[in-house]
Amino acid sequence: MNHILLLFGLYFIQGLPYGVQTGFLPVYLRSKGISLASVGAFKLLLLPWFLKGLWAPLVDRFASKASWLRGSVAAMFVTCLFISCIHPDDTVALCALLFLFNLFSATQDVAVDGLAIQLLDGAELGAGNTAQVVGYKSGAVMASGLTAIEQTLGWTGVFAALAAVYFAALLVLQGRVKDVECTSADGQTKGDKSSRDDYKGHQGALRSVHVEVMNTEGTVWVAVFVLIYKLGSHQSLSKHRF
Repeated sequence: MNHILLLFGLYFIQGLPYGVQTGFLPVYLRSKGISLASVGAFKLLLLPWFLKGLWAPLVDRFASKASWLRGSVAAMFVTCLFISCIHPDDTVALCALLFLFNLFSATQDVAVDGLAIQLLDGAELGAGNTAQVVGYKSGAVMASGLTAIEQTLGWTGVFAALAAVYFAALLVLQGRVKDVECTSADGQTKGDKSSRDDYKGHQGALRSVHVEVMNTEGTVWVAVFVLIYKLGSHQSLSKHRF
């Protein structure tokens, strides 16, 4: 159960950047007179989430999941501090920092998924998947609601509060993840060395699986369906804010 709660918290903070960019920012920017086209263009800054597969093998092969996790959370903490210090009218700086925010969050996603594989046994996979979905969605919804407190805290206060959340998460990670990373729920060792060895041993098999999947009839249509579904889902969650 401790593992499930830990994963819930990690996926919760992982959902915050998405809620900020699809919930809070559109409303805030529109209230300042920014055009719909310009607001929509901000979604291009979510690109790291679509490209995270490019550096995911690096997260798997180098350093430990705990190191990547602490590093990405620390980076999001610093990024939020920088965002709190700039004026939202400084578009170039805001876009650069939001891009980094998404980059670090996408990297955290890769590290958390790898950590979940190490921590959970077969009986906990269902609960772990629930923690992932509910935690991420809860974080996104909470961040979307930051508009309600922006009137009181202001731009600086909102991102300072987000920075405080990431700092608190970093403190928890310092005391928890380094202790549990190498031991699964059933007490078996699942260290990163073995993970890297498994990666090297199964690299060829994984490549053949990818080729087989792509050659399977209907794969492309399923991929197109999933893409359209996700785009429609994201649009339905955000259209009422405009």
